[in-house]
Amino acid sequence: MSTLFVDTINEKTSGNGIAIPGHVVQMQSNTVTGSGDSSNSASYIDTGLSVNITPKFSTSKILVIVFQTIAIDPGNSHTRVDFKCLEAGGTDVYSMFYHGADGVSGTRIQKNMGGSGVFQCSNTNQLTFKTQIRKANGTESDKYFPLWYAGGKHTIQALEIAQ
Repeated sequence: MSTLFVDTINEKTSGNGIAIPGHVVQMQSNTVTGSGDSSNSASYIDTGLSVNITPKFSTSKILVIVFQTIAIDPGNSHTRVDFKCLEAGGTDVYSMFYHGADGVSGTRIQKNMGGSGVFQCSNTNQLTFKTQIRKANGTESDKYFPLWYAGGKHTIQALEIAQ
């Protein structure tokens, strides 16, 4: 029986390494500390949580994982927001619509906006993934806190998966 030990395996021509389908090529992560900042925007706004990744292979897929907690103050009829994770060029990775509570509870609620989605690469240009939020349907909350609460931790990860 023989054992092979290596420190590095590089593709002979590009130096980017070897793409083994289904394996993680790289991972980038960003953690943002929460704040008490609020908004009442009816249009999507950036939450401040984002991550950059530069794919090594143009055929890779990027798995994006988000853990973010928001707080929502009730509106006139509901206590809900719309939330999405997207590539900065505009492609949605995942979306959550009307997330929160039906009806008006009279008190602030907190919701985990965690989720994941997959983005298909087409080149090796740097990509930026970020989260955005707005009042559900533009009307269904008074205000919301995109990075709830002061001292809280909000994380976004991007994993390049070889194809």
